Amino acid sequence: MKKRLSLFLLASLTLSAAAVDERLLAYQQRYSVCNKKNDYQIAACLLNGNLNFSMFRGDRRAFRYLSPKQIYRAQQEGRLYEFTMEQLPHTERYESLRKYLDYLYTIEKQYVTPHFKGNDAEDTVRMKRIFNLLYDAGLDETPERDYAFEEALLEFQRRNGLAVDGEIGPQTKRALKTPIHTIIRKIKKNLTIERVTQQKPGTYVMVNIPEYHMYFYRDGYPVLDMNTVVGKPKMRTPVFNRNMKFIVENPTWNVPPSIYAKEYAHKSPEQLRRLGLRYGSDGKLYQPAGRRNALGLVKFLFPNKFNVYMHDTPAKSLFKRSRRAYSHGCIRLERPMDLLHELGYEYRPGKTRWITLDEQIPVFIEYHTAWIGEDGKLEMRPDVYGYEWKLFR
Repeated sequence: MKKRLSLFLLASLTLSAAAVDERLLAYQQRYSVCNKKNDYQIAACLLNGNLNFSMFRGDRRAFRYLSPKQIYRAQQEGRLYEFTMEQLPHTERYESLRKYLDYLYTIEKQYVTPHFKGNDAEDTVRMKRIFNLLYDAGLDETPERDYAFEEALLEFQRRNGLAVDGEIGPQTKRALKTPIHTIIRKIKKNLTIERVTQQKPGTYVMVNIPEYHMYFYRDGYPVLDMNTVVGKPKMRTPVFNRNMKFIVENPTWNVPPSIYAKEYAHKSPEQLRRLGLRYGSDGKLYQPAGRRNALGLVKFLFPNKFNVYMHDTPAKSLFKRSRRAYSHGCIRLERPMDLLHELGYEYRPGKTRWITLDEQIPVFIEYHTAWIGEDGKLEMRPDVYGYEWKLFR
């Protein structure tokens, strides 16, 4: 099998060595971070991505993959460009981001960033220019900072995943100083992710890790969304997709061995008791069901090798923060009862209850740091796990 695949690759290189399809080359340069030299390589990079999957935590099967045979066959038939365009996503999410990138190319020369080196008047004019170009703020580009400027600043912070406080602090300055070529490259990388993301059905749950947000779609329409808390950078929430099959009300938390070794093994019985933890007859640490339980009152299971699931939490204050990477890898939900009700179930206090879903719901855990919101405006988030540079070869 490997030998035949190598022959396919060798033949494709020979066929494409003579000339490069300028249409493929132009698409590569404009919408990707690929840097391939012949038609086959360009098409393969566009369709399958140039991703280093060894650098991320997750399931390779979460990403779409077209076999070299399919690409090679299209090349033999003389329709590689047409095949490539057919295989690219035709979703609103992909097309809106691609078209926004087209727009960014038209404003490259106009986009100037503030320096924040003492010239407040010039910095204000440049910030207003950014707000106008990115969000159509309609500001007069003068040195004055008025109410409209303050509102535009809040919008900028909101759309960049920053603390929405109206203060031009270090993180806001860093975001405002980001040059447009960096934004363009960020969007190109997110277009790559979109190109290899699995197609979704009409009804599904999607968690976007860098956005710290969960969405529930039914028949193609959003019916619910809420804030989430995801894994710390050292305990990353994995990228994968599985079907939600079970709900557990009033769950017991069985402390995983890795968490026990890091956080609880050194604590005294009295300290553990204060945390609501106890040892079972098998000698393993657990936390009984109840409002103090780390999993809260309900959890949603989509069985997977990572032992990751969505759940309630007693630590509600974390949802108010702009950056919410604090868990051990599981996904904490801001309003889990709303999801329970949307799935057609009512919470019953008391004993632990397992529910088998009548309709299994696909759950997609994904990683997007740039996309176009429903209002047509650019949304960007910090690269919390560093995948923007780790994933791309």
